[in-house]
Amino acid sequence: MSGDGRGPFPSADQLAARARRNVRAARPRFPVTRDEGERVARAFFEASASGDVAGLRTLLADRVTLSSDGGGRVLAFVNPIRGLERLLRLYAGARRKWGDGRAALVGFVWIDGLPGYVTRERGGLLQTTALAIENGRVDAIYITRNPDKLHHVARAVAAGPGPGDAAGPAARRS
Repeated sequence: MSGDGRGPFPSADQLAARARRNVRAARPRFPVTRDEGERVARAFFEASASGDVAGLRTLLADRVTLSSDGGGRVLAFVNPIRGLERLLRLYAGARRKWGDGRAALVGFVWIDGLPGYVTRERGGLLQTTALAIENGRVDAIYITRNPDKLHHVARAVAAGPGPGDAAGPAARRS
């Protein structure tokens, strides 16, 4: 029974109120500065691309979560990966499996208000990685590999840097 006594389903008002609370709760409590975000994004890219597990350990929060979206079209994790130790094992295993097959960095960008970067992965696949940072550590990693969601990034990469765009073509998405 819902709180209004009309049956087992909550009212639209209750659903809307819950949704607003959840959205407010999901906002970063301490927005990261542009300089700090870019510093952490660069350090994370270098550590993850080179397999530097010790470096990753200093960057990642204990409760870090990695989520990825391949849209069913490209390889991605089906479920979020949670926890520092699991993520460290993931990155160490990827390094063992693929060796120095580093992703090619396209540029550092801001994605939906989060610092991150665009890479070209093996096989030419574009990928964005956004980092939620809290208290100086990466709390969440959002990887998008779904080509349907990256059309605008592909167009920006193909267009090349604009005038005065030292950070690369994808930086215009910020």
